[in-house]
Amino acid sequence: MKKWMMIPALAGVLVIGGVAMAGSAGQSFAATQKGLLTMEEAEAIALKSVNGDVTKIELDREKSGATYEIEIKSGGFEYDLDIDAKTGEILRTEKDNDNDVLDSDDSDDKVIDPNGKFITEKAAIKIAMKQAKGTVTEVELDEDNGRVIYEIEIRDGKYDYDFDIDAISGEVLKFEKERDDD
Repeated sequence: MKKWMMIPALAGVLVIGGVAMAGSAGQSFAATQKGLLTMEEAEAIALKSVNGDVTKIELDREKSGATYEIEIKSGGFEYDLDIDAKTGEILRTEKDNDNDVLDSDDSDDKVIDPNGKFITEKAAIKIAMKQAKGTVTEVELDEDNGRVIYEIEIRDGKYDYDFDIDAISGEVLKFEKERDDD
């Protein structure tokens, strides 16, 4: 009879250990655990299709399936690609004339030099992940009041975290945490 009590206890330890490992592994493990491509893999697929600067990546989960929405600036154009997050298939590519490179709010006509001395997207994500663990669902390089920033969204199943990180210094300019209503 004692053997039957040991089996459920051992199974519980294994499940709890697996959950603890999943919670500490970060964004790439969370994506691969669910059978999805990582942001880095989706970005590489997009850059094979369109050579340029990735300014936004967002993991969008809909009833039809998960897709990465990727925005690339290249040669005065903005490309929007949708990539199937499981298969890596490019589902949609849209090309628009873009006069304001890396400036999506159109509040002014400044052009941000994409060759400026900015921290990398990976470095900005690492800064954000120090304050919030979960899956990075959106990264965008933008301009706000003349300052170049990375806007990063992270979800952990309970909360949504929004960051604005200075693209030059790496300083966290904004941090918001709110309950995930999805």
